[in-house]
Amino acid sequence: MLDWVQKIAFSDSSPLETQGMEHKFGFRRLQPKVMPHSHWHGHIEINYLFNCSADYLINGKKISVPEGRMLLFWASFPHQMTATYGEGDLVNVYVPLQAFLTWKLPNEFVSQLLHGEVLVSDSLYACDEQITQIWEKDLLKNNHMMTVQVINEIRGRIRRMSLENYSTYDLANKACNDNNAPTLSGLTHIQAMLRYIADNYDQKITIADVANSTGLHKNYAMKLFNRVMRVSIKQYINQLRLQHAQALLVDTENPVLNIALEAGFGSVSRFYDIFQREYNMSPLEFRRCVL
Repeated sequence: MLDWVQKIAFSDSSPLETQGMEHKFGFRRLQPKVMPHSHWHGHIEINYLFNCSADYLINGKKISVPEGRMLLFWASFPHQMTATYGEGDLVNVYVPLQAFLTWKLPNEFVSQLLHGEVLVSDSLYACDEQITQIWEKDLLKNNHMMTVQVINEIRGRIRRMSLENYSTYDLANKACNDNNAPTLSGLTHIQAMLRYIADNYDQKITIADVANSTGLHKNYAMKLFNRVMRVSIKQYINQLRLQHAQALLVDTENPVLNIALEAGFGSVSRFYDIFQREYNMSPLEFRRCVL
């Protein structure tokens, strides 16, 4: 259960060495280096550039990020660091998309990311480098409550960014106009489905409801979603519900029945079955483990 936050390994030959890890958080600190190939994965990715700057190629568009910035983008779009400047550190934080969408950030902020935009904070705070060092040390403790605290602080830092001034590279508009980009095929529909699910996962919704939100035939919507997100619509909805339920189990003393219903599960028995299958323990065992 404590390994649900893991360092995520990349290689030069594979977009994501550990395929299927898109539902896990990740963290790494390294000296920035040029990547020989683009890679992609399902996370929302945070890059901190401490005492260094870099050039990126993101979905075929070159951008330059100055020293001392924090940038955020949906890593489902192919991305590659093409040049680095300075001797500083690069910190990568990987946030599962399903967790990110339950954080209820401003709609415009989320929409820009899902349309391929790169968002860059206009400046870092003096404490940002120190807090990433604290996160790194805390994650190494392999303590679930401390890990939950780190995730809450990451969420708070992104929320602060969403409320303050940040810059963009106008990539969302360029992406929408670039009809030849194969990676964008269907992403507008995916964005609509993700937003619908994020807004309604705690209600009784069906795959047909999700498909109708974007005007696609149910079967095509299922195939498209599975191809891009590497998980079925049903599994994705359950992942969001489980993320919500986990937070309620940790942060509240609510009865399991109330948590099951609040997170969108139709019954407590269904909640128990899915939770047990995913985490190899019951919700009550999970609560006792982390308290």
